[in-house]
Amino acid sequence: TGAGIGGVTERLYYTDAYLSRFRATVVDRADDGRTVYLDRSAFYPTSGGQPNDLGRLGDIAVLDVVDEGERVAHRLAAPLAAREVEGAIDWTRRFDLMQQHTGQHLLSAVLEEMFGWPTVSVHFGAESSTLDIDVGTVSPEAVAAAEVRVNAVVWENRPVRVACEDAAVATGLRKATGRSGSIRIVTIADLDRSACGGTHVRATGEIGAI
Repeated sequence: TGAGIGGVTERLYYTDAYLSRFRATVVDRADDGRTVYLDRSAFYPTSGGQPNDLGRLGDIAVLDVVDEGERVAHRLAAPLAAREVEGAIDWTRRFDLMQQHTGQHLLSAVLEEMFGWPTVSVHFGAESSTLDIDVGTVSPEAVAAAEVRVNAVVWENRPVRVACEDAAVATGLRKATGRSGSIRIVTIADLDRSACGGTHVRATGEIGAI
């Protein structure tokens, strides 16, 4: 279905986080053509602590990507007149965010496994990433132990799988979800299952050192 008023944007990153180029049809415009809606898009909008993708639609820079529920808005540096367009993701930025996001899932799972500390919120960025945990103090010894454990899992290069399941029967999630119907679950083999809409690497080895 198209992403026109009342329509739905097909989110290509849900099924292929490694897709960096795609073709799409412009189905709606706003702001004199500086905001466009596509029938399908690989651009990730800011959500869940993960910043939006950047890149280009045709030869025009994409400055921001906004999740509007059913639709994804692409805010551009200049008006876009074309109806058919090729999108190109800034792959260096996307892959960095994929590494950060999967690394966060791994670290959150290890902190809960080793110490019972739940993750409250996360933020990923160009200069730093932060993870807020629900605990009063963290000792240097605990940090060192967690670092050894997460990097051991990185070197094991465990598979990271993404699949959709019915929320009513999904089990073993690190954090309960309030969503109903089909939910997207990211699994790190033999360690973590988390409901998540973000982009992730295929295996823990791609995260790099934590």
